[in-house]
Amino acid sequence: METGSGALPLVGAVVVVAFLLILFFRKKKEPEQRSQKKVEPIPESGIPRGMEELYSCGVDPCACGVPVMYTLHTCRHCVRLKDFLVEHGIEHRLVYVDEFENPARKEIMATLRSHNPRGSFPTLVVPDGRSVVGFREEAVKELLGLN
Repeated sequence: METGSGALPLVGAVVVVAFLLILFFRKKKEPEQRSQKKVEPIPESGIPRGMEELYSCGVDPCACGVPVMYTLHTCRHCVRLKDFLVEHGIEHRLVYVDEFENPARKEIMATLRSHNPRGSFPTLVVPDGRSVVGFREEAVKELLGLN
């Protein structure tokens, strides 16, 4: 027992063909001029220009005078810790380790591992040398004297 005329599949095929023809024959627009940032080469030291102060905090966080957070751009736990520090008005420095290249990155990682042997992120170091690894809210509060 047939319930339809079979026109529906034909209509669907016509729509698909029409769509493909429109895509094929449409005029190509000129590509928009995109503003491209000029990327400066990183010096042999591995420290990007203008980031010398952050590098100093990364290799000697105790001398920085404020908590130093070792972080990566792709780290979701780091984002939570950064948000926590901002919400609580804690002045701090963010050392994005992935912005540095060797040999600077190796030096920063050596310092990080002296506070966190696993070398994981985030790691928060306060000026007296104490640290917390990861975003553990209660431990961070205790470290920063927020209890």
